[in-house]
Amino acid sequence: MILRKAQDRLRAKTHFSIAEIDHQDLWQRAKLAAVTVGADNATLERATQLFVKEAEDVLGDLLVDCRVSFIEP
Repeated sequence: MILRKAQDRLRAKTHFSIAEIDHQDLWQRAKLAAVTVGADNATLERATQLFVKEAEDVLGDLLVDCRVSFIEP
């Protein structure tokens, strides 16, 4: 329930697609992936910074690790 609420809140406040990608069989932890696309790197960097800040606010101490990657076309 906590995970679903966090995902819904992050989706509502950002334009990222979010999916649980690992540990679905465990209730003690989860691994999420969030993805977005943009026209240029500056836009993506701003959006990503806002997403990370929002994830930190929403999840608080529950957030253990956060990694950001950019894929060039």
